[in-house]
Amino acid sequence: MVKRNKILLRNIDWRIVIIYMIMIFFGCMNLYSVSPEKAEKQLIWILLSFFFIFIIFLFKPIHYKHITPFLFLFTLFLLIGVFFFGKNVNGSKSWYVFGSISFQPSELAKISTSLMIAHIMSQENIENNNKALLHISIILVLPSFLILLQPDPGSSIVFSSFLLTLYREGLSISFILYFLFYILLFVVSINLSPWIVILLLFISFIFFFFLKKNISFLDLFFYIFLFISFSVFSFFSPFVFQKFFKQHHKDRINILFQNEFDRKYRDNVGYNLLYSKTAIGSGKFFGKGYQKGTVTKGKFVPEQHTDYIFCTVGEEWGFIGSVILIIFYLLFISRIYFLSERQKNIFGRIFGYSVGNILFIHLIINLGMVMGLFPTIGIVLPFFSYGGSSLWSFTVLLFIFIRIDASDQTSLI
Repeated sequence: MVKRNKILLRNIDWRIVIIYMIMIFFGCMNLYSVSPEKAEKQLIWILLSFFFIFIIFLFKPIHYKHITPFLFLFTLFLLIGVFFFGKNVNGSKSWYVFGSISFQPSELAKISTSLMIAHIMSQENIENNNKALLHISIILVLPSFLILLQPDPGSSIVFSSFLLTLYREGLSISFILYFLFYILLFVVSINLSPWIVILLLFISFIFFFFLKKNISFLDLFFYIFLFISFSVFSFFSPFVFQKFFKQHHKDRINILFQNEFDRKYRDNVGYNLLYSKTAIGSGKFFGKGYQKGTVTKGKFVPEQHTDYIFCTVGEEWGFIGSVILIIFYLLFISRIYFLSERQKNIFGRIFGYSVGNILFIHLIINLGMVMGLFPTIGIVLPFFSYGGSSLWSFTVLLFIFIRIDASDQTSLI
């Protein structure tokens, strides 16, 4: 047993562990600038996350495969139960609250869904396998749809990261392109008349037909079907946007196409974004210095400790500090992809890619939010933003993979 533990410790990828440690403590430092009280709580949650890491290493990778279906079902029950027993926070009924302790089941859903995807795909190849693709689609749709109903569109969008995992395992790039085009079509349709969008689609399809040679009847039928489906989606997008999106969600999307400096926006929906950009811009090249950020000290950004923590980095550490942090994240995620590729076990490879893709989508969307390139949808910056649920979920995701990787070098169990 002692010999096996020594081998396991020797096989741990300590480079990724060191980057993890640097990021969580640098994140806690920046959080201290925003709120010393919240930084103290975050430090307690960081220390508790070490306990979770210890528990993770008590299990073998084979155990995770065995408990995955039960964990996924348990997560679905929690996501359903939150509609009856959850607490409404910021317009979303997505939290369980027990006294001073709160828990967001959507964070657990990221872990259980990642494990479930790896569990299914390690047994079924999705390439040219419609049955396996249907199983995967159900697994992805169930938690993301329940989270969307809370409504928590931000956490729901994170599940789109699994498309990148599926692409690595053989899914056609066409599925991802269609998904991205539908998002683009939705955004365009709520800002332009659907009839104009449909006309543009029609012109595009006609232009495509003139360029394409030797179109078969099946190809013609497929393109006509695409045009009809795109047109119907475009036509109903404004209705869905108006009827099913809450007002604060609509405002956050609309502000992307407006000017947050406009008087009618700067004191309400554009307030966070306005001061976030102000904080980042005021840091200039080298930053104002640690704990010297005037926007941060003035507490002008209400959500600066969570969604907008990056604007503290921009103000106090400047362009140089921001770039270094982004490079750290990219090195961190790249290392996860590298370790995923070297896995002997398919389960480990797929789970590793899922972990890397979840971190990647969080990073891209959060940076887009604070810079006004993406609507504010409650996506935190991994290992930086305040919150025990998010810190623990990212830590558990990462260290389950590190545990699998450490074992995979010597034994599949």
